[in-house]
Amino acid sequence: MGDAWLDPGTCGVKLAEFEHMTQQMTQAAPKLAELADQLWQALNAAKVSTAPAMEIKRIAAWADRAASDLRRRNQLAHDLDRQKLAMVVCRQDGTYLKLPDRYTDQVGYAAGRRSADLFRRAASGDPAARAALRRLHPQDITPMFAKGLLEALGPEALLKLPMDLTAPLAADVRQPRDGLDAHAAETRATLALLGRSLALATRPDTRAYLGDDYLRALTAAGRKNFPPLSTPPNGTSGYQSLSTLLTAAGDTRFSAHFIEVVGSDMIAYDSRLRKTLGQEPLPTLTGKAGLGNALDPTTTKVVPGDRKTDFLAPLLTAAALSGKETSQALLTHVYMGPFEKGTEPAFRGSTLQYLLHDRRPVWGATDHGAALGGTIQSAATAQDPESTRLAFAVAKILAADTRKNFEVKDGKLRIRERGPFDSLRHGQVSDAISRPKHYDELSGLRPAMATVLVAHLEKLHDIVRLDGYTDKPGSTGMTGEDLDHLLVDVTRDAGAYEHLLLGQIAHSKLVIDRAIVKNADLSNAIAGEGWMFGHLLEARHQSVGAEEGRLAEDLDRMRKYVGAGIGLVPIGTTLVAEHVPAVGKPYEATMLQLTGKLTDVIAKRLADKPDQKILAPTTETEGVERLFSQMVVSSMASHGRLDGPGLAGKSFATKGPDPKIRPIESLSDVELEKFLHWAGNRLNLGDISDDVQKSMRNGREKTAGHYKSSDGKSVTPSSQR
Repeated sequence: MGDAWLDPGTCGVKLAEFEHMTQQMTQAAPKLAELADQLWQALNAAKVSTAPAMEIKRIAAWADRAASDLRRRNQLAHDLDRQKLAMVVCRQDGTYLKLPDRYTDQVGYAAGRRSADLFRRAASGDPAARAALRRLHPQDITPMFAKGLLEALGPEALLKLPMDLTAPLAADVRQPRDGLDAHAAETRATLALLGRSLALATRPDTRAYLGDDYLRALTAAGRKNFPPLSTPPNGTSGYQSLSTLLTAAGDTRFSAHFIEVVGSDMIAYDSRLRKTLGQEPLPTLTGKAGLGNALDPTTTKVVPGDRKTDFLAPLLTAAALSGKETSQALLTHVYMGPFEKGTEPAFRGSTLQYLLHDRRPVWGATDHGAALGGTIQSAATAQDPESTRLAFAVAKILAADTRKNFEVKDGKLRIRERGPFDSLRHGQVSDAISRPKHYDELSGLRPAMATVLVAHLEKLHDIVRLDGYTDKPGSTGMTGEDLDHLLVDVTRDAGAYEHLLLGQIAHSKLVIDRAIVKNADLSNAIAGEGWMFGHLLEARHQSVGAEEGRLAEDLDRMRKYVGAGIGLVPIGTTLVAEHVPAVGKPYEATMLQLTGKLTDVIAKRLADKPDQKILAPTTETEGVERLFSQMVVSSMASHGRLDGPGLAGKSFATKGPDPKIRPIESLSDVELEKFLHWAGNRLNLGDISDDVQKSMRNGREKTAGHYKSSDGKSVTPSSQR
């Protein structure tokens, strides 16, 4: 069937005709070789060109290779026919067997089909089947094994297996007995085999791909409830089982196509559940059966316990682990219709809007959006256009919701502790549902969002610069007011705030280094960077309000930066700013590398217990001033701008007729203190401090001006209280 019979993975054959062709090719190869030899001898004896003989010899060699391949395929065809494993294709011109390329594929495919019965028997409690499955490991599952297994099981049976496997485990967890840990480990191992098989057999453009029809059948099985007459939250849905398999797959990646088709349908299914479940999440099998940590991959000792779970969280985690393209495929999916009857989501539009806005109260009942944050981080931290577009699409949704969650009272920004929230869109509004601390329902997403913002920090600077001229959005679609509302949300998390600060310090180091290399005006560079520091600090202060403990921690954090001397950390030859464009992918990638380097340096120097009293600031603004001074001194030193005769005899300089400043990381605490004092006098760093104070004050006042009450009055800047 077809004329490309030597192509890998093709070939449908008629047994009798294929056998005959194999015999003919096997006989032809040696005859052609013999003919080529005889012709060569005759032509050579006649002293004429032997090229015709050599061409026949080449054809004979090809025929020999083809005959060997045909014999292998012929044997494979007979094996498949004998074991009834081949797919049969009936056409007008006869019946064909569909033939895989490699015999190992056939062996794996056959083993997978045979193993389907082992899984069924193991789920019913058969000790022999369970023992046989214990000899299998996830790494033993090949793509063709996975295809054979899932074909033999079918989608509905596949999704019933996790229910059947976890039911007896749930009984053991409720009434702990000897062997519980071993039983849980065995169940996890069996689920891991199924999870990996699902990932491998649903990858398009591979021999093992089960096809789009299988994915559609899987979504139909996912929407079913078992037993058949039950409805959520009663009974168990197929998608609750599927989420268990997604977790069990571990680090085996799912294809973007699978996640978009099946994962998007899981989200559509979830949106329909909101009509009956309201703000309650549909739990995973773990949460439904009270399995505690029994199915967690890292469990060694089972600890029973009920906990809130969400069947969508494993989907989002699997998408994040599967990479950028897979995460983007899920988050950018748009529901436009038409849909089959009974499958319509309760919303039209982007998955992203539903997950971030419509479903926000549901996340508040479980992981507060941590799994969603992982997917967003995977999808939006790269420097390609789609990652950038997605990053600011997320930012706009979060900023819009933050506006609703804050209010201004008595000149201060306050969180709306209670208030109505629309759980559905397009007019389908919940009945005045109120929840406490609605502001923190996506608190688990903040660390990931900080990473996304650091990845696109230059774009944030563009927003701040544009805000000085107009209140209209630029290429990101965000205004300065939008950005400050986003920052007041993200910086509420201390870890997220610290990540943003380190990213901004890295950005400032590159900008200052570039200005020094090009002999540009440092005042302009410092002004732009100081403004951004002002926005970050003011957003943080407004977010934590009067929480004195957090404000004290913030000052300690700034002292840590100064004491660890991160402003002095050399950029390094691979990150030198003169080789990095001022904007674009290389710049942002370099800034990300430097942020990671600063994080590592802080961890190491804190472990070495540096002297925190060296230049310890008394305010955060003073801390930023000293960091800028460190950056200027470090850059001047690394580019040789401080070298010269004036260094002769200094403990922090090299010896000899042409003294240079020693590498800063080689200086002792005493030598470093002497160097900073000497450099400060030589460079007149007081001017730098004035520029920093002024630009930070402007940035903080601009930020505070964006937080307004209903009558248009802004909050008082935190520095003026």
